[in-house]
Amino acid sequence: MVTPWLEKNPRAAKALKFGRDQQFVVNPNGIPELCEDLKQCPRHAATPLHALPALAGRLGLGELRVKDESQRFGFGAFKALGGVLAVYNVLSGAVGDAYHFSTSFADVMSGKHKEVTSRFVFSTASSGNHGRSVAAGAKLFGNRCVIFLPRFTSAEKEAAIRARGAEVIRIDGDYDTAVAECKRRSQENGWTIISDTSWEGYDSVPRSVMRGYCVLVHEAIVQWPKGPTHVFVQAGVGGLAAAVIGYLWAALPHRPTFVVVEPESADCWFQSNLLGKPALASGNADTVMGGLACREISPVTWPVVGEATDWFMTIEEDQVLPARRLLAHPLDGDPAIASGPSGCAGMAGLTRVCTDEAAFKALKLDSHSRVLLINSEGNLGEEPA
Repeated sequence: MVTPWLEKNPRAAKALKFGRDQQFVVNPNGIPELCEDLKQCPRHAATPLHALPALAGRLGLGELRVKDESQRFGFGAFKALGGVLAVYNVLSGAVGDAYHFSTSFADVMSGKHKEVTSRFVFSTASSGNHGRSVAAGAKLFGNRCVIFLPRFTSAEKEAAIRARGAEVIRIDGDYDTAVAECKRRSQENGWTIISDTSWEGYDSVPRSVMRGYCVLVHEAIVQWPKGPTHVFVQAGVGGLAAAVIGYLWAALPHRPTFVVVEPESADCWFQSNLLGKPALASGNADTVMGGLACREISPVTWPVVGEATDWFMTIEEDQVLPARRLLAHPLDGDPAIASGPSGCAGMAGLTRVCTDEAAFKALKLDSHSRVLLINSEGNLGEEPA
């Protein structure tokens, strides 16, 4: 053990091949075409990949780049990609079943097949951002939507969900309690769940969600042909991490070193790595990083995140605000990046590693390293002081 908060994955090896089990989770085929389809969405554009040379130099790195999802669709978070695409896949699949032909994104969006699509009511449990995305997808295609929120979700995020036309049901419990209640009520009412986490017998929709997240990874590859040597990516249930790790693993000639970052109280991936199979978090998932406040992983993501992540690490609550400030008030010449508590988790993980000599050496970071981070959400509340 290098340090109690950093653990190597004994299953990961550089020679590990991206095979059928991984492609079932993250299918890299057709993602460029999907990027073209998404151009039909209002306000769609590739998000920027910011270079932070001054900070890279201070941390002892060669390059540091941040994929800024705070600017996605004017939505403020990467989750916008997943929910919209998953809703479309359900509706286009229903049209295909009814008429035995493939429809298009534009046709479904314009209401061309309303006689088939209008019957769907979509639901999900969310800490906020995924719920906004599903609500946005339902609104885009003209469907009713019901979102279940745990008690810790902010009033701002609830208001943003309602602004997209969804009904909100507050649950007196955590994220996992909201998931259970969403499943119960959706079954009673015949609603279609658009979840970003999987369970037994339910993995098709979460895989659609992750396919949407692959869009941001494809954009990053186009924007940075040289590509990263190291990737720090935050994980809740594992959807974003699986998309980032899986797509880069499949698309790049050399697999980068992958580091998964979690809150100390919501360390389900850290504990799963220790056990060698899906396990519960050691804490109660009470964290300011609401998007990462998960006690269980999404099992469908294990063949990618569980097998190919090189290192798993945790961060403490008091490391979040300094990371947000570092992005919002950058060193000379670096761009300012608006980040939320979950969005800056990768940065918090990177700075923790770079200020610990043993961890820095263990990850083989040096002045030639090229590091990729994902700012997964922007400021949805107050700016960091």
